[in-house]
Amino acid sequence: MSAVSELGFLPLVLRFHKMTTKAQIDKESKKAFNAAMLAKGFNSEKGFYFWRKRGPLYDVLWSEILSSRQEMRIYVTILSPWIDNSNGVFEKFPISTSTIGGTLGPSFPESMTDGHLFSIGDNEQILASFQEILSLMDEKVIPWFDSIISYESFVYYLGRRGCHPTPAYREKIKAGIALGFERESI
Repeated sequence: MSAVSELGFLPLVLRFHKMTTKAQIDKESKKAFNAAMLAKGFNSEKGFYFWRKRGPLYDVLWSEILSSRQEMRIYVTILSPWIDNSNGVFEKFPISTSTIGGTLGPSFPESMTDGHLFSIGDNEQILASFQEILSLMDEKVIPWFDSIISYESFVYYLGRRGCHPTPAYREKIKAGIALGFERESI
């Protein structure tokens, strides 16, 4: 007798894929990735978040694990506490937002919206993605970070990707960046 007639329905076979968590990414990144980022001058925070301070600016790399738990998106941004605080101090940190920048991919920074999805389904994929991210850091990200050295170079990217501020907030960003460069040099 068939399974349908015995049970009255076809049994459903579900396949569960291993889902990668932020804790797993953190654990793997501590093995080698964090040391490589430290050597590049970046500090790390829990949750695959890396930053370095340059004068009034914070160069930031942070991640988002997508709902499939098989892929991760990397955000590249430059933040400044001077935008929201005339004392140049963040109200909270780390911050997972974007003022200027976008998503990391092979065409960054020419295209800041074509971010690559990095595979993280298993440890081998995680390690391969880390190597790719480190390579893109050297080839694309750090040169872009290092090109933002003035009010003018920051404002050039404002609204191109990252946040698309209202006219009033755009003026607040510009005033904060101007104040930051007035008070701190790179």
